[in-house]
Amino acid sequence: MDANTGLKPSFLNRDGVRLAHFEAGQANPRTPPLILINGWTGDHRIFTPQIDHFAQSRRVVAINLRGHGASDAPLQEYTIAGFADDIAWQCTELGLHRPVVVGHSLGGAIALELCGRYPELASGLVMIDSIVMPRKELRHAAEIHQLPQGIGGPNYLAVSRANAWEIGCDHDDPARRKAIFDEYILPPCENTPQHVAFSAIKNAIDHHLEPAADACRIPMAYISADVPLVNMARDLDRLKELCPQLVVAKTMLAGHFNTIEVADQVNAMIERFLAVGLGG
Repeated sequence: MDANTGLKPSFLNRDGVRLAHFEAGQANPRTPPLILINGWTGDHRIFTPQIDHFAQSRRVVAINLRGHGASDAPLQEYTIAGFADDIAWQCTELGLHRPVVVGHSLGGAIALELCGRYPELASGLVMIDSIVMPRKELRHAAEIHQLPQGIGGPNYLAVSRANAWEIGCDHDDPARRKAIFDEYILPPCENTPQHVAFSAIKNAIDHHLEPAADACRIPMAYISADVPLVNMARDLDRLKELCPQLVVAKTMLAGHFNTIEVADQVNAMIERFLAVGLGG
């Protein structure tokens, strides 16, 4: 049982690979289910407040990406398209009809790919502080490739920990920031095998989301945070060109892990999207 959510993992076997998910709430014909997608070297814990909140009104399924959390981590390539295919298969197996897909960080990019590859699958999409439509001039910039180089090197864990700490930013009380990091961020970070982390980040940098965005016509929201790296790397103007239905919001004075740091803000924004945005 997970100490944070109080939920036990359930597993689906896809071609010999166990894919984990955590489920809460009851199916409600009046409210679409939520499927929550964790980010790179994370797991469902990043959504602990959202699971608690939204399970009061609907079915909530928080997946662990292949190679992350309680899911198996076979030796293979880990790609945005592969993650998306896994989740589409899981939705079918779990009977999730027209869910709203919510992705944090890399999970947001995977969510966009999922909804573009499977345009009839979801009823709505929410991306939270995700690098989407990375600017062309940054794809080959040296600083962008420093992280995968470090992740692929002998100091993998130190690099991974430092990256996770830095992207959290320094908006919160120092003691609270460290407590959030130690409880929700560091354990899955240290649990993600090096081959998974390296392959996933390398392939994510090289992945182009334009085709998926161009195919995505469902209601779509983006919730940003105060993270300079993410602000610099993404191109929301380009995403808006491809997806004019996109609505954008921002949490106030919160870092990359805003789903926990300012859960009340994130929950209110998702609630508003569910109540109004899905009908737009």
